[in-house]
Amino acid sequence: MFHKYIITHFGRIENIDNKKFSILTSEVESTYYTEGLEFQKHTYQLKIGPGIEVHCPEISVEDSANGEKNLKCLILPEFVIPGRPFPIYIYLFAIMTYCLNKLMGQREAARRTREYFGLKTFSHTTLGRAMKKLEEQIKKHYEEPQIQEEPKAKPEPTARKFPSTEQTRARRDRVAAYLINAAPENRTYAKEVGASCNQTENNKRHPYKGIFIDACHHIARYVFLNYCCLLL
Repeated sequence: MFHKYIITHFGRIENIDNKKFSILTSEVESTYYTEGLEFQKHTYQLKIGPGIEVHCPEISVEDSANGEKNLKCLILPEFVIPGRPFPIYIYLFAIMTYCLNKLMGQREAARRTREYFGLKTFSHTTLGRAMKKLEEQIKKHYEEPQIQEEPKAKPEPTARKFPSTEQTRARRDRVAAYLINAAPENRTYAKEVGASCNQTENNKRHPYKGIFIDACHHIARYVFLNYCCLLL
């Protein structure tokens, strides 16, 4: 487990045909070796286009202030989420599509995400887990802490019921407001998400282009700088 994450503005994924991305240049890497720092790479496989590899460096440094000799720092680009197979664009697009279309279910939002990015797989359960993780971040860093209530007696087990779109409206509004607050003031990226709902298969955008992609980088950067954590 890493002690620290460092987010770097590596930029967008500009050419998925390249398939391999290294966060540090060979010149910078040689500098770390020269200074005697422990250095190794972690490779993340991302399911986008033909599939790409992102090589992220882990650096071990001595943290004398806290009495730790091996403080591990993992340097990540803004679009990588450790342990998740898609870049952040995919998750944010699915979440925004779901949150900005109040009558849409998660299955439909996942389907439109697959179509927009040309993905073979991206399920509604993946979207649901990303939503849950983001809601945890909102409760922890953005909203006022709630007073703990006395535990109530568990009701008798009944048949499982799925929440209606009306019941999920508050959740969608809360998540959308959080992302909009973290995004640039230019809100045209929301139009790009909305336009995708009427987009044909022959009009797909590459996942590394557009105002929305730039907004994703801004959101990830905003959350890290303000709350010292990753978005998802």
